[in-house]
Amino acid sequence: MTTIPADTPGSLDPEQIRLLERQIEDALLDYEPIADCAVVFHGTAVESVPAERCTRCGMDAGYPGTVLDQDGVCDLCVMYAAHEKGILSYFGEVDEFVRLVRERAEAAGSEYDALLLFSGGKDSTYVLHQLVRLGLKVMTFTFDNGFISRTALDNVESITKALGIEHVTLTRADQNRVFLQSLQQNKSVCNGCFRSLLDLSNQLAHERGIPSIVTGLSRGQIIDERLLWFYRNGEFERERIEHQLEVGRKVYHQVGSSLSDGVLDRVEVIDYYRYSGVTKDDIRAYLTSGESLWSAPKDTGFCSSNCMINDVGVYVHKLERGFHNYESPTRWEVRLGHLSQDEADAELRTPVNIGRVRSMLGKIGYTDPGDRRQLGRRMTAYYVPRDGVAAADVRDAVAARLPEILLPEYWVEVARIPRTAGSVDRRALPDPAPESGKRLEPQSSGAADAVTAGPAPTAAQRLLLDQGGDALAGRARALLLELPAGTDLDTAKKAVLELLLRHETLRTPFERHEGGWRRAAAAPIGQVPVARLDVSKHDGAQESKVLRVAAERLRARLDMSRGPLVQAAYVERGGDAPRLLLVVHELAADLPGWQRLLAGLGSALRQLADGGRAVLADERPRPAPAADEAAPAAYAGALWAPRSGGPTATHRAVLDAERTAALVRGDVPVAVAVAAAVTRALTAGPGAPAVPLAVSDHTGALAAGLFALTADPQAAPDAALNQVRALLTVPVAAPSGATVLRLDHLGDLDLLFPEGGPLRPTGSADHDLVAPFGPQPHIPAVVSHLRGGRLHLDWTGPAELLEAAEAASRALTSFADMNGEGAA
Repeated sequence: MTTIPADTPGSLDPEQIRLLERQIEDALLDYEPIADCAVVFHGTAVESVPAERCTRCGMDAGYPGTVLDQDGVCDLCVMYAAHEKGILSYFGEVDEFVRLVRERAEAAGSEYDALLLFSGGKDSTYVLHQLVRLGLKVMTFTFDNGFISRTALDNVESITKALGIEHVTLTRADQNRVFLQSLQQNKSVCNGCFRSLLDLSNQLAHERGIPSIVTGLSRGQIIDERLLWFYRNGEFERERIEHQLEVGRKVYHQVGSSLSDGVLDRVEVIDYYRYSGVTKDDIRAYLTSGESLWSAPKDTGFCSSNCMINDVGVYVHKLERGFHNYESPTRWEVRLGHLSQDEADAELRTPVNIGRVRSMLGKIGYTDPGDRRQLGRRMTAYYVPRDGVAAADVRDAVAARLPEILLPEYWVEVARIPRTAGSVDRRALPDPAPESGKRLEPQSSGAADAVTAGPAPTAAQRLLLDQGGDALAGRARALLLELPAGTDLDTAKKAVLELLLRHETLRTPFERHEGGWRRAAAAPIGQVPVARLDVSKHDGAQESKVLRVAAERLRARLDMSRGPLVQAAYVERGGDAPRLLLVVHELAADLPGWQRLLAGLGSALRQLADGGRAVLADERPRPAPAADEAAPAAYAGALWAPRSGGPTATHRAVLDAERTAALVRGDVPVAVAVAAAVTRALTAGPGAPAVPLAVSDHTGALAAGLFALTADPQAAPDAALNQVRALLTVPVAAPSGATVLRLDHLGDLDLLFPEGGPLRPTGSADHDLVAPFGPQPHIPAVVSHLRGGRLHLDWTGPAELLEAAEAASRALTSFADMNGEGAA
């Protein structure tokens, strides 16, 4: 066993690293439920992992998502070659920049044309001189984050004084807390710093009546931080991208920001280098020959010309995530011809000043990941389970054999460990980031006992968990509600707080343990999850887009393993009645659950409106019904699976009101009729393989589960119904990884809002219980519900599934007609 002194900081050589990895791998393989594993130590290359880089731009193949083709060219270079014209179309000319800035200033009657974010580094110094040369009247702003280069600050003072520029420097008293939070969440200091910078500059520009803020972001940063998501999704149209970016910017600031009303409608952020194709060499040449007052700062991070703490983000990101966070934007500079590959390599490979970084980490309060007492934070354990063992159990098994300092930070379950010539292909392993791998915090024995002792999920929840697994993490349903006129933000927060206090289902996370999933003890309430969102300046179409983005951001905050399972936004609409956007994790509420939540929320609002305090009855998670002693039989038949690998599509079928009424008043529950119709449509004939259907009936008429169903399309309607009804009492267990068809019957959605209640639905198609959003673990799927006296079926899946939709509608018609004839 390798012994690492706990109090000895410093680097490890490749041999020590590999010994540590093997030690943890041995402990994993000694745990019988583990079939295979690989442990990766981040931040230091070992001899067995030769560096692979793109032959065109030098992109490190270790950067997540990077794929090299047979010629060693990365996927982003391939994309740029194929779509160069579309990508470059986003960028403009300096004349366009001047026109935009002047038009906005004239329309606003502003004393200044623009507020420049001026750091004293090379890029913003060059921009300032160009704005003055172009005849624009500029005010400058510096955000002092506490770690700005002294030389850069001297540059700011001397240059603005010489040019006669009005300048303001602001700071935040709690910026170290912001840095700490940014490192914890993003492994970077830049995210938190940039948010503070934008909040302060937007407020300053608004107060001074300046309509435009100019940044010095490089084109590589613009592409990587703002545009790459669109490009990866095939969107290169400039106007559509710009509009979505504007919507996203407003939501970014309005959800969780302290900006005052109207700021984002009056101030626009404009990137100078979007309109200037100047290269890094051009900038350096200009500053060397034409700017006598500027001095190149030496006391900075190597990827920054103005800030020292930048190195902290690089250091932490590299050690804890295993790759350089500037890799992608810097390589875009190479693709665009603004930086040579050698210059990019020099920028990215220069080591940080370790002593200075550790001093700054101490000031922020973030534990140095390079300390050997933190070795586990630099490791990821990839494992292949034999029988779906939970990550928490794997960690506990390893913890029994190894010291705490060696327990990996990330535990990622994979289907197989990729190997080439017997050696682990580390670059083929998934990114160990929290959003793609299971990140576990050390638990006390009391917390672990609470989880293990928690109640079992209901059958419907268990079906969701078994079919969706970790992909279910961000799965949610949303409703957009009309609030009573005069309901203010404080009242909405109090009502949601009371709902959280009394409905433990909204605070009860889920964990996977030996024997399956369990519900943990209800999490304590931290910050009340109600954001403020002002859409009063938007028209209908723009408001819808803002709300769609807001719902996605709220969904991303849900955490099925920690809680809470609800988020909300109070939506201000000027003179119109306010609204409440309610986003609830799919595990927290079926249709009866939503009915109870909305009834409780309505009751709380009424009590608060009457001048009292909201007091609701406690509601704890309902215990799961006793499980059958016999486990479901393994399904031995042929599995239904799509014939093609093409994209999914959607289709809606609606049964008319008369036939829906006949179906509802029949002796067979509507969920059974829908299951029979779907099965009949997918069954080719007598003797055809059964259809494995994962059924979840939100009305409670059927027990949730996976069933092997068959219904002869030639049989009489009553025979088909009875056959399926009988089979729906015999659950089966599908093979691991099998594709099954999912059926959700939501029941009558008109029952959600009783007459006389304070809450009303807005009818928003984007925020409807019929359409869950987030990761899609349940494809293919059919969702049925009643609304307005009609039965609706929404189909999602490949072409052959949608082809069955019409056949299912015909089957439902025959079932309804049979009921109608019986009644007659």
